[in-house]
Amino acid sequence: MESLQPFIVTSWHGHRNDQQIPAAVRTVWNEKFAPRRGPRPPGPPRQSNVDLAILDSQGQVVSWFDAMPGQGAPRQSMARYTNQEIAKAADRLQLKRTRAPRRPIQLPDLEKSQGIRIFISLQDNRMLAYRAPIVEVVTLTDQDWKHLEYSAQTRTVPASLLMKWMSQVYPSGIMERTDPRSKEVYRIQSVTGDLTQTPAGSNDSYRYALLTGNVQLTDEGPDNFHYSGKLSIVLAYPKNGTSVTALRGVFEGLYPRFDRMRNETRKLPLQAVFESRPQ
Repeated sequence: MESLQPFIVTSWHGHRNDQQIPAAVRTVWNEKFAPRRGPRPPGPPRQSNVDLAILDSQGQVVSWFDAMPGQGAPRQSMARYTNQEIAKAADRLQLKRTRAPRRPIQLPDLEKSQGIRIFISLQDNRMLAYRAPIVEVVTLTDQDWKHLEYSAQTRTVPASLLMKWMSQVYPSGIMERTDPRSKEVYRIQSVTGDLTQTPAGSNDSYRYALLTGNVQLTDEGPDNFHYSGKLSIVLAYPKNGTSVTALRGVFEGLYPRFDRMRNETRKLPLQAVFESRPQ
């Protein structure tokens, strides 16, 4: 992060046949995909589909590099490799090295309204960055919470009633499903399944209920892409009340990702953890 401090960081996602491509991106791709002449340099020239470019104040490309170190490169972490390449560009721009002050990690939260905080992670052994959780917060209305009121009898709760926050359970990342025209990530279009809410005892202060069941999530792409998993939630209520006081839960499912290199679909563990905020 200290290496990035002197720069304004932005990104662009698209394809080579798009009509409008930023000039800096076109510069990089013209070099990356230029016909090779003479002996091939060591390592693959087109390692991945992600490139990083550093521009000067006039928007001209000073340096660019593939986000993945090429085969035959010294074994090192992607973070170290990226830091080294950024440092090279900073030297070309004669930027002074600075050290950013360390700040405590502060998670997104809801201060004035009540809702849900969600931690989503994809357990992909090949892309370790996905293991770091993405944190989302969703504000809920009284009507949203009303669907989860206490019931002394076991009852069925349609998963669709939880759409507002369950729709955040998808692996955020540059390699996920996107609309080829808008370049926007496909959003979750429907959440389906029947959940069972069951009374689960009480203590001196609260009474509890369990909400469990299988949930299927379908995105808005044209091919009915979906994935599913088990949702398990603990709900707490006042001793003599029916409104939700606190919520804790977890979703554990499998997310199918097509591996173009191996021409196969891998099913990766997808996990989401929920907590009501504030409490």
